[in-house]
Amino acid sequence: MGYLEQGLLVTDPQKLRRHYLSTKKWRIDVISLLPTDLAYFWWSPSECQVKVPCSVIVRLNRLFKLPRLWDWFERTETDTNYPNVFRICKVVLAILVLIHWNACLYFAISYAIGFGTDNWVYNIDGPKNSTLTRQYIYSFYWSTLTLTTIGETPVPENDAEYLFVVADFLAGVLIFATIVGNIGSMISNMNLARVDFQNRMDGVKQYMAFRKVGRELEARVIRWFAYTWAESGALDEERVLSALPDKLKAEIAIRVHLDTLRKVRIFQDCEPGLLEALVLKLRLQVSFMDLLY
Repeated sequence: MGYLEQGLLVTDPQKLRRHYLSTKKWRIDVISLLPTDLAYFWWSPSECQVKVPCSVIVRLNRLFKLPRLWDWFERTETDTNYPNVFRICKVVLAILVLIHWNACLYFAISYAIGFGTDNWVYNIDGPKNSTLTRQYIYSFYWSTLTLTTIGETPVPENDAEYLFVVADFLAGVLIFATIVGNIGSMISNMNLARVDFQNRMDGVKQYMAFRKVGRELEARVIRWFAYTWAESGALDEERVLSALPDKLKAEIAIRVHLDTLRKVRIFQDCEPGLLEALVLKLRLQVSFMDLLY
């Protein structure tokens, strides 16, 4: 645990404490935690659940921790080796959270209007409907159908119910259209490298067919493409590393190529400084089942 100060990672406990107290985060943490504990301490359980769902109200302050969740998403997306998969998981999680919140709103409105007073609100009568599991599953089911505008739900019977359903339909059309578009874009980006590689290979195939280079040479070229994709995914090292400063590029090149360079006989007695300078000049070339001269 630490923070960056002028590009340096600070892990000293005293400095961490001063830095934490100098930001607004500690205030948000106190607001999101302390009132809930105090409310549970002062509020007698016998006074709740009659007209007011106390257990829900006293936890609303937890929403103040949402900025921390966004920070964690950003850090994880930066650190993970599979950013596209993480983004898709993040979108799926956002969908589930929206459906969950909407299910809670539906159940709260049913609670306020009165369970079983009409066909739209939740009917709590019966041994199955009175269980917490059935209440949540039905509310989640109703929320999913409403937000995705799929299937049929009970028709509202008063103004409050109509307003809530209209707001749900509008939110579902806007939010889910955006989410589906984002997921489609993410999946397209995941396949972008493969599509570009396939287009280049198809172009080479058309050229070889036009020039009539022969079956054997065509097979060798196709095997080279297949091997290149299997080994590196057609990764353009120069383009990827171009965003890094020279020092970091040198460290990566030393870590990747220095051991290989030391195995070459003419370089075995060279000084380390010369080898480190040479590795920066190396360029990757793949020669599948071919002779090197």
